[in-house]
Amino acid sequence: MAASSIVFKGTDHAYARRLSTKQNWRGPEVSRRKGPPRKGRESYIPPLVKYFGYSGFREYQKEVIEKILLKRDCLVVMATGSGKSLCYQVPPLVVRKTGIVISPLIALMQDQVMSLKQRGIRAEFLGSAQMNPTVQPKAESGQFDILFMTPEKACLMPTSFWSNLLELGISMFAVDEAHCISEWGHDFRVEYKQLDRLRDILLDVPFVGLTATATAKVRTDIISSLKMKDPFVAIGSFDRRNLFYGVKSFSRGQSFINELVREISKLVPSSGSTIIYCTTIRDVEQIFRSLQETGIKVGIYHGQMDNKAREESHRLFIRDELHVMVATIAFGMGIDKPNIRQVIHYGCPKSLESYYQESGRCGRDGIASVCWLYYTRSDFAKAEFYCGESQTENQRRAVMDSLMAAQHYCLATTCRRKFLLDHFGEKYSADKCGNCDNCIVSKKERDMSREAFLLMACIQSCRGRWGLNMPIDILRGSRSKKISEAQFDKLPLHGLGKGYSSNWWKALATQLISYGYLMQTVSDIYVTVSVSPKGQQYLSSARPDYQPPLVLPVSSEMLDDEEHNSISGEVEEFKSLATSEFKGYSEVEAQLYQMLLEERMKLARSIGTAPYAICGDQTIKRIALVRPSTKARLANIDGVNQHLLVTHGDYFLKIVRDLSQGLNLSLDGGVSLQVAAKRNVYLLTDPQKKLSPAKFEAWKMWHEDGLPFQKIASFPSRSAPIKEQTVAEYILEAAQEEFPIDWARYCDEVGLTREIFSAIQGAISKVGPEKLKPIKNELPEDVSYAQIKSAMVMQKLGISPELIPASSQNTGNGIQLPNEASECSLIPSSTCHREGPCEIETSVQNSVAHFSIGKNEETAAVTFATGQVTNVSSVHDEDLLLKKRQKVGRLEEGSFVSLKATENSIVDWLKNYDAGVSLSDILEHFNGSDKKSVLDLLSNLEADFSIYMKNNVYRIM
Repeated sequence: MAASSIVFKGTDHAYARRLSTKQNWRGPEVSRRKGPPRKGRESYIPPLVKYFGYSGFREYQKEVIEKILLKRDCLVVMATGSGKSLCYQVPPLVVRKTGIVISPLIALMQDQVMSLKQRGIRAEFLGSAQMNPTVQPKAESGQFDILFMTPEKACLMPTSFWSNLLELGISMFAVDEAHCISEWGHDFRVEYKQLDRLRDILLDVPFVGLTATATAKVRTDIISSLKMKDPFVAIGSFDRRNLFYGVKSFSRGQSFINELVREISKLVPSSGSTIIYCTTIRDVEQIFRSLQETGIKVGIYHGQMDNKAREESHRLFIRDELHVMVATIAFGMGIDKPNIRQVIHYGCPKSLESYYQESGRCGRDGIASVCWLYYTRSDFAKAEFYCGESQTENQRRAVMDSLMAAQHYCLATTCRRKFLLDHFGEKYSADKCGNCDNCIVSKKERDMSREAFLLMACIQSCRGRWGLNMPIDILRGSRSKKISEAQFDKLPLHGLGKGYSSNWWKALATQLISYGYLMQTVSDIYVTVSVSPKGQQYLSSARPDYQPPLVLPVSSEMLDDEEHNSISGEVEEFKSLATSEFKGYSEVEAQLYQMLLEERMKLARSIGTAPYAICGDQTIKRIALVRPSTKARLANIDGVNQHLLVTHGDYFLKIVRDLSQGLNLSLDGGVSLQVAAKRNVYLLTDPQKKLSPAKFEAWKMWHEDGLPFQKIASFPSRSAPIKEQTVAEYILEAAQEEFPIDWARYCDEVGLTREIFSAIQGAISKVGPEKLKPIKNELPEDVSYAQIKSAMVMQKLGISPELIPASSQNTGNGIQLPNEASECSLIPSSTCHREGPCEIETSVQNSVAHFSIGKNEETAAVTFATGQVTNVSSVHDEDLLLKKRQKVGRLEEGSFVSLKATENSIVDWLKNYDAGVSLSDILEHFNGSDKKSVLDLLSNLEADFSIYMKNNVYRIM
């Protein structure tokens, strides 16, 4: 590709910096094969910039593309919206050979072809809806970069088609939505199983499977079914950080629908598109009519509509002519629209895979969006219906397991995000995500020992041969025929649970299952419940007149039953958690953004395409913030590709100029995302959801209230003060999450001058950025770790040194972090079993200590009982540190040596103990620091995934 084709991206130095900083990528190094030649290594960057307008790759994209170019089979498991499609879109553009993509739905293929054509890429599809007879011969002669097909079409194509295309070259054979291959998957399709026949025809062509939802079992099945040879497997994170997850029980009926419609009508004007998924066609039609009656532009989509009506409804929604789509799950994989802000499930889906797939249509552009799931208990009684089409025992078991997982998700009282990620085999280290209903609303807890005892004892009396209905009916005093025939009405437990409804008892049972006191067993389509060994242990320690305390969260379903909450309260939560499109925008910037959306809509209508196919909402936001005056500056915005620049560049520049003038906004408000980040604007997601509450509050006090670090650290509302260096680190973390920062003020507070910044840059260039200690060793002693960390973050973000005060402007009151790398453990003088020299000389009168422990002398801060601090010359023996636990002991003269804790010293010390260390031991060892500061350090280390706590002991990750 000629260099001139991407010159437009290189007209600004800021772009070069942006390109270099965005290409940090990581991934599983499955193979050490020699890479492609140097030319090949660089060749995927020009297509990325030219056709997609992006300066760097997301996680795993680069590795997958490299492996495809090496003709290696790949399995790609990435969350919806994480950029899977780029993995198969770039390779054909690099090698200039057709890429085949198998897709399950014609509507989805049509959307992708439309979008790719708007980027200047030669794309087409083959399927029953293709009316152009010239497409197949053109495809056979290699005239398309990317060719989409349904699996049925691919298997029916004559061998001659593949042979002719092979002679011209096929870059890869990609199977999108690859989970459809597996009978263990949530959307098994028989026709996908036949794709392996093409393996014998398409020799030396890499096969690529892509999916957003695949458990370990499904992944294995995909690899086997496609006959993959030594595949490169890339499994990205399933965590969609920009999505809020909420679940609520409800009473199905018109009154709830009326409330839902009222709330949606408030969201429609400013909150993008909404999808409402229903489990039945009756629900779809009922909600559609209610929305239509209020004047909302709404579409409908279900399996009983004819093809033409479905296609028209789909087309109008894709092109933003409709604001809301009410659909059954038939609409699930047929949507490639990035600006959906709300996905509402009216009824529990049949599996968590289905739910993740459908809710994953929300917020594909990275902007904060909301997913609400409303369920009734009757949703969980559809096992027989869902298993109706299953042909094998494996398929029935897979359906039952999936339905039970969805039920447990609905009834969970713990973090929704953690539950979802655990289901897909991804560990989420935190207990709370801060972005789901269970995490942002404090759950009530209470002792349910009596109720738990009654339920477990009743299940035990039923000998574990029933589901939940039988023991609950016994507790509630039922005298049904089944209970009388089994003589369960004679049980002493009969009728003791009348005070609670059946649903309340089922909610309690769910809690006991999730906490391991009860267990479920699946046989065909039936589920039985029995007491687990943990539950047996609890029962053995309890008596009818006494039960050990058992504190459990009170679920929303329990509260609804106890307090008889109104339905309107359920919908009110949905309203209050909906995303505001304009958080952090000035009024005129929000107005400009809306105007640009309208202009994009007019342009899309005039050329017959979808607005997002021209450019996404995120790109429009950046244009509204930057307000470029030239093509060079427009080109420098992420998401602006060459096709957009050449075809519509002049149009956008004129519109931006005219609208900005009318709103009294200056042009070139920011020339890069780094500049935009300095302003009070949030580009990607709701800001508070990107930081913990403590860190967000610290940033807000510093940035918005103008408080210095010292006042924030000791703010009166705090239960205990924190360190100023902790506040500084909070501000740095906010900067890396694209929060606005006044860098001149920040540098003044940490004492970072241009001279110090320059010296730190020189040290980094000499020893590298991997570790702080070698950088510190290259610098004068008065340069602190706070200043080093600050300089590294600023360099990473591309912040200009011109924003840093010169030394004459600096107040000199910078925060001084301790020399963390040199903090050490001190050996008591009374007994020492070390081989080799080990001497401790103390002078209590002068409060001075000298330590000589081997070699490699360093300096550590030591505090004596008198309160004085002195520098101590100390030497580490690394072998000794690895073998022995070192404690601070009493000195010969009765004085104490106290050791202060830092993040590095805690990590170094914990490395010695594979079994972990309790908090009391940590406090005893680092007795120079108070409990609050140690807990703050431990919390920071947990947040950075350096350590974790399990069973009340801290361990290294």
